[in-house]
Amino acid sequence: MPAEAEREPAADAAEPPTIAPTSRRDHRTLVTVLLVVAVLTGLPAMLAVWVERQALDTGNWTETSAELLADADVQAALGAFLVDEVFRSVDVAGELERALPAQLAGLASPAAAGLRQVADREAPQLLARPRVQQAWRRANELAHRQLVRVIRGGGPVVATGGGDVTLDVRALVDEVAGTLGVEDQVVAARRQLQSPAGSAARGAAEQRLGVTLPASFGRITIMRSDELEAVQAVAKAIHGLAIVLTAVSLALFAAAVALAGGWRRVALRTVGWCFVGMGVVVLLARRVGGDRLVDALVPAESVRAAAHAAWTIGTGLLYDVAAAMLVYGLLLVAAAWLAGSTRPAVETRRALAPTLRDRPAAAFGVVAIAFLLVLLWGPTPVTRAPLGIAALAVLLALGVETLRRLAGREFPDARRGDTVRRVRAWLDERRRVGRREAGSEGTRTPIEELERLAALRDRGALDDEEFRAQKQLLLHGS
Repeated sequence: MPAEAEREPAADAAEPPTIAPTSRRDHRTLVTVLLVVAVLTGLPAMLAVWVERQALDTGNWTETSAELLADADVQAALGAFLVDEVFRSVDVAGELERALPAQLAGLASPAAAGLRQVADREAPQLLARPRVQQAWRRANELAHRQLVRVIRGGGPVVATGGGDVTLDVRALVDEVAGTLGVEDQVVAARRQLQSPAGSAARGAAEQRLGVTLPASFGRITIMRSDELEAVQAVAKAIHGLAIVLTAVSLALFAAAVALAGGWRRVALRTVGWCFVGMGVVVLLARRVGGDRLVDALVPAESVRAAAHAAWTIGTGLLYDVAAAMLVYGLLLVAAAWLAGSTRPAVETRRALAPTLRDRPAAAFGVVAIAFLLVLLWGPTPVTRAPLGIAALAVLLALGVETLRRLAGREFPDARRGDTVRRVRAWLDERRRVGRREAGSEGTRTPIEELERLAALRDRGALDDEEFRAQKQLLLHGS
């Protein structure tokens, strides 16, 4: 019986090891599933955040529009559009024919064609002027404010737009017309087109030709009134997805780290690599997918360069979001490495332990200075937003405090200068080992020296007489 009693506790004690690995495997499986789902929700969250910031933020839209007009390819494409608007609104050949003497009236058409070439060449240069770029910036800002107001249901649609949201570039058309000397004709044509007689004539022409003619020139329609409901639904969906998907993804990442238990550092490192992977995927999609998308949607070779430039500039915020994910992922990986058990990580903590333990103000001060330098740089949108700055500051402070406590527990006896002394001792030892190895290579026994001489003779470096002389010198010293 006592033997059986002794065996029973032993059997009971043997049970936990069979259960614990299963529990750990279950946790690892669950953590893996959480990480996969977090990545799958994080990728569309990044896209939703980009679309909301780019399409529904007037400041970002205006900045992007200004960058677009500063691009040479976009200037060429928009310049061609503006020249088309001028020549569509004014019969340049007819105006020249009326201005020229009767005997030179036949030169009106060639002169108009030449003037068109001059306009095509001068229009991009005109768009590069600060005054014109400022007019473009104002036009985009006003149009986008109107668009956002309409989408969010917070204001009326401009009555003269017939319910459409338009980008007014008439100021740019007037600039081009002024350069060509036909500004008065453009203004007169605009007034005539907007007069009751012009509206009646346009309506009659539309019935006769079966087409829809523009009510005005120099306007680019962004959204028509019959598209309002669909655009409002899409905008609400994007806003909701940007918030919900981001929150869900971050919550899943946090849950994965919390469930990791004893291997949270490994889970945190994996989360960091997930962030890096998401950033790389979005950057590759922006580069490769953007090129293919533009090539598919813009068949005309003449404006494809401008379309590529527009894609690159228009997705600049997406690049910022992806780059931020990549940087934050690398920081998480670095934090997990610093808390790890590798020799470099342990030695780093040992070197930092005296300062972290005895001079916390200095440790936090150094980190604060580095953080301020990053804020001055502002590499990502989060480092330029008050809420993002506050969140990063809190996380950074928690990380420093965690590292300070860990180093204090691991190396309670570490003192300043220990690391320098260890490095010096290691270097001295390496130098001593090197000198011993060099000395051992320079000292040979007589037998080894004879073997070396024999090898030289066999290779023909020494003849028999030289070999005997060297052998005599080695053995007898004379």
